[in-house]
Amino acid sequence: MSTYKDLQLLSDAAYYDRCNYVNYNVDNVLKETDKIKDCIYNAKAGNRDVPLFKVLLTNQCNNDCAYCVNCIEHKYQRARLSPESLARIFMDYYERGQVEGLFLSSGIIKDADLTMEEMNEAVHILRDKYSYKGYVHLKVIPGASKDHIKHAMQLADRVSINLEAATKDGLSDLSSTKNYNKDILKRLDWISNLHRRDHSLASSGHTTQIIVGANNETDEDIINQLFYLTKKYDLLYNYFSSFKPLEGTPLENHAENDSRRTARLYQTEYLFNQYNFTKEDIVLDDDGFLDINNDPKYVRALEHMDEYPVEVNNASYKELIKVPGIGLLSARRIVHLQKQGHKITSLKELQSLGANIKKCKTFVKVNKSYQSTLI
Repeated sequence: MSTYKDLQLLSDAAYYDRCNYVNYNVDNVLKETDKIKDCIYNAKAGNRDVPLFKVLLTNQCNNDCAYCVNCIEHKYQRARLSPESLARIFMDYYERGQVEGLFLSSGIIKDADLTMEEMNEAVHILRDKYSYKGYVHLKVIPGASKDHIKHAMQLADRVSINLEAATKDGLSDLSSTKNYNKDILKRLDWISNLHRRDHSLASSGHTTQIIVGANNETDEDIINQLFYLTKKYDLLYNYFSSFKPLEGTPLENHAENDSRRTARLYQTEYLFNQYNFTKEDIVLDDDGFLDINNDPKYVRALEHMDEYPVEVNNASYKELIKVPGIGLLSARRIVHLQKQGHKITSLKELQSLGANIKKCKTFVKVNKSYQSTLI
């Protein structure tokens, strides 16, 4: 098989690993990473698209993950690159200015340690032989030894290990070859402790990924786990991959996940990380799911209408950021005007500070005036 065909197969097989935190309007469905050609994917870095060389070292795999295109049961064309070939191909793309970084993952070649050894070797060749100093994100293989993980963290700017499920039982529904506590959570603990002791190891942090909709886990299961993981393991991001059934895999007849559900989970995580929301602030239905039609901040406000409307001229920053339509920046601007003794006198003035009037006008008083009914 030609190298180009190998690359195409390994690029396609890498598609479902999330590697960038996508900025999105909370009213829109989460947009997936854009695949442009061959192994080049656009990742979001602030307001800029960063082209990454995103590929698997091999799509051969001994795992039986029922959702995965690379699972051992899938009758799928297999390909494998040597560490030297991977490094040489990447540098060709890099030197032509087509990519700015590498995201490298892999199926399981024989076992976790052999796979990590070859992935580490590919990056070592880049760093040593080709003097490449740029960005590398390495996927840690569940079950890999601590030494191999530490070596990966010495070589890479960022590492990640996929949870795939929010619970032990949830992973058991998807795979019989991975042990949730031993192969994944224990390795995540190692990664976290190594980074805490030496911030030069994976200096850009570590992440994980959960597949949404491939099993019977509820949003409550996922939210409880991501809240726990973020606090315990200092995770930079939790990525959510919206399940899509793939032909030839054991879950090919399973229903596709509604991508709005994934978007709401991203919003919830953002509220945890940026707005200091707690689990108690998140409203779930009787079955443990978020409202897919409304963002969780708005749903929380509706559930606590006894707190509203708040007077913008004397509300605290903590109160303001819980108002739908008032973000972190607009809340800071409002508080700054309060300290200066300036009174906001109109919705138009509030809008000039960055507030979304359509969303917030029912929940605020502006100089004692407010709209009394929801629209």
